Amino acid sequence: MFELATSSVPMKNRFVAVFFAFFGGVVGLHKMYLRGWNAGSGRLVFFFLAIFLRWPVVLVILTVIAILEGILMATMDQETFDQKYNSVETAAPRSTRAERHQKRAQRRSTRSAPRPAAIFSGAGKFIKNGMKKFRNYDLKGALADFLQAEERDPRSATVHFNLACTYSMMENAEKGFHHLSLAMTHGFRDEEKIQTHDSLAFLRIQPDFRAFVANGYKPLTEHQALESGGDGNLLEELRKLSEQREQGMLTSEEFDMRKRNLFG
Repeated sequence: MFELATSSVPMKNRFVAVFFAFFGGVVGLHKMYLRGWNAGSGRLVFFFLAIFLRWPVVLVILTVIAILEGILMATMDQETFDQKYNSVETAAPRSTRAERHQKRAQRRSTRSAPRPAAIFSGAGKFIKNGMKKFRNYDLKGALADFLQAEERDPRSATVHFNLACTYSMMENAEKGFHHLSLAMTHGFRDEEKIQTHDSLAFLRIQPDFRAFVANGYKPLTEHQALESGGDGNLLEELRKLSEQREQGMLTSEEFDMRKRNLFG
């Protein structure tokens, strides 16, 4: 499941932030909620200046900006919102400007195509309920909620990752691999979590897991398996390539080239 680091700072709720943007954004209420008093104080000053100096155009501009910001948060993926507003500060050294720029570029390059947000699709409440049931080990109840969320938002990486975790806990490898593949297709990029998450342990111990990873997080098709002559040579070669990449013996480009050669 998507997990956030624990902190004494209360987590910000996206729905509350959207509500504040629509009904109090003109005075920066959502900014104060997300970033603190100082973040919204500037907009509050502009609001009172516009009232005092009778500048209706400024009020209109402030209102439009607040509505646009509310729409942006409403259409924002929950994971992106958490990374932006619920990330926990640590004592680690601050990254350089170049590193921050590189990280932003990587996020933009891996961002999935726009899709209806959970707030509009109705998937959000099912995701929340499903995660609560999952933590209480009510796997059947969690699965039912996540499937409801999938019906409403079939392109959500969060939903498919949670389904993969649930099926893995229920020891259903076929469906676990299927939804993990869909999660990657729709924008999930945290490969380290896939390799370390406790809920995916059952999938990781499957004989086909390395071949699944080596094949771009996609199950081998029957045609690909038959190309190996039915003796498992293709799977073994994929496993070896994956191990060589993990050990740094192959670059990503060399890995992709050799994998294409395997598949002809």
